[in-house]
Amino acid sequence: MMMRSLLLLLVAALAVFPAGTEATWTTVKNPRDLVITQVGRFCVLVYNLPHGTSFQFVRVVRGETERLPTGGTNYRLELEVAATRGARPKPYECLVWGVPGSRANTWKLQSFKPIAA
Repeated sequence: MMMRSLLLLLVAALAVFPAGTEATWTTVKNPRDLVITQVGRFCVLVYNLPHGTSFQFVRVVRGETERLPTGGTNYRLELEVAATRGARPKPYECLVWGVPGSRANTWKLQSFKPIAA
């Protein structure tokens, strides 16, 4: 009986996530969207804390999102970041994983790096 239950569970899982189901990146239509801006601010804030920097978020230039079949969303954003308030902004790329609408402690900054000019 247990083997049959496991088999049914496996078949159900395959039906929900068929082979070849992959997430795809979608261009952010409005980089000024509130959620996208909040993700950009999150990147700078979370990077500043352990690195002792005082980078200032300026704006999101462009971005892409990737909804994952396992839950959550990846955000790949190009940001303008100033080293200090009023300084000339420079381009940075960040990658963040999170679940829209969830608490901040569930979000993860995967990478944050300058874009070579």
